[in-house]
Amino acid sequence: MKKILYSFFVLSALLFASCEDFTDLQPKGKNLLSTTTELELLLNNEFYMGSDDFRETVGDMIYAYSPVANELNRESKTRDVIKWTWDDKNLAKMAELTSSDNDYADWYSVVGTIANPILAKIDAAEDDESVKAQLKAEALTLRAYFQWLLVNKFAKAYDPSTAENDPGIPYVLEDWDLTVPTEKWTVAQVYEQALKDINDAIALNALPNMNVNRMRMSLPAAYAVKAHILMSMQKYDEAKAAAEQSLTINSTVNDYNSEAMTRYSYGYILGQAWPCVDRPHLKCEEDLFYTYYLELFNMISTEALAAFEDGHASKEKIENGDMMYDYMMGKPEEGAGYAMNMIGLPYLATFDLTGGWNGCGLKTTHMYLIVAEANIRNAKYDDAMEALDKIRVNRIDPAKYQPLKGTVTTEEDAIFRLKQTSHGENCYSLYNFINKKRWNQCGSKWEETLTKNMLGKTYTLAPDSPMWIFPFPKNATNNNPNLLPHNNGVEY
Repeated sequence: MKKILYSFFVLSALLFASCEDFTDLQPKGKNLLSTTTELELLLNNEFYMGSDDFRETVGDMIYAYSPVANELNRESKTRDVIKWTWDDKNLAKMAELTSSDNDYADWYSVVGTIANPILAKIDAAEDDESVKAQLKAEALTLRAYFQWLLVNKFAKAYDPSTAENDPGIPYVLEDWDLTVPTEKWTVAQVYEQALKDINDAIALNALPNMNVNRMRMSLPAAYAVKAHILMSMQKYDEAKAAAEQSLTINSTVNDYNSEAMTRYSYGYILGQAWPCVDRPHLKCEEDLFYTYYLELFNMISTEALAAFEDGHASKEKIENGDMMYDYMMGKPEEGAGYAMNMIGLPYLATFDLTGGWNGCGLKTTHMYLIVAEANIRNAKYDDAMEALDKIRVNRIDPAKYQPLKGTVTTEEDAIFRLKQTSHGENCYSLYNFINKKRWNQCGSKWEETLTKNMLGKTYTLAPDSPMWIFPFPKNATNNNPNLLPHNNGVEY
């Protein structure tokens, strides 16, 4: 079973206050937490998150257990098939099929049940001011980050020329009246508030350099959130400055080829030991903010595999179904293997039951990618490649690694190297979707029409396709008509 269900214990308000004899009960919907110790319980949350929607839409993988041909040949298209085939003519049907959305529920839950209750109560809480400031800063950082993820899914990518008018998402603040449905803000308003939140968090000067645990926010994580927001806003130099501030505090990139990050998968047939990347939960220094994601039965596409740089540990040493059978069914590059037998496509079936691939968290490597991109945009190719090499030297097989610095002299080659490194770093997370959606706003040198072949048919996803903007789930629009119309411009 792919997902492990965690229990979230959230302290809620007292709901019954009808007898005046039992006074001092706050009204329904009010949070009763009154001390920092109680409020901090909200931050001690276990984040199990990763977006299949993002990864499937960008073509990195599909999630399936049965032959894909059967799914593609169904008389009535499923939501998955619409995603897999980039069928933007059927987005209206996709909206009808989206009864709920895990990303929408999970990300707004962080805002509504963790960040905002803390922000609403922290000033009046009983405790040391320094403790209050830290909890407030963490809550602001969480809110900014998850609202940024939400706007990336449900709205157009930030375009400086149109953002003030582009419809966005509700940005839920701590003083929101629960009895009044939220309203959509513009894309510009969402980004401005997210930037304000993260600047306010940093200005409190209360975040620790090392988080309490990697599911809590820290100062380098806050700078990382700021860098991502500014990058989306196409403020590249400012994004680079924020990324460098994050790296000043934590610049660690774990070496995926080291013995310390290697474990072995043993085949069932021959018992051969296959070296795998061991990415232990909550222990990777490069994780600035960690969300647990089980890399299990995700079928990595032929095109995604081909996009890895040769010798990349995340491709060559990801634990997979073929290892279990000692590759006796063949390999994906041979048109065979475990996934071929399971779903009828020569994909790579991931099967990592113990590793933690940080499905939608923050990493130091994201900061190096931001520094590299900003330098490319300023034609500082050596500086850009030096940043990429900080990642590559810890990912590429030492027998195949060659530094890029000093070898790249054109913008075209620099962009290719950035995208190749970015793909390898982000294939098992939601960031390939976010980056490619953002690059589609940056002109012909950066945008890209995605292509893939499934069962002999070629599919394409254009940079301006409405597929890049997801419809809101029906359980949300049924309760809040202010979310409609959807932001992808499709007539429903």
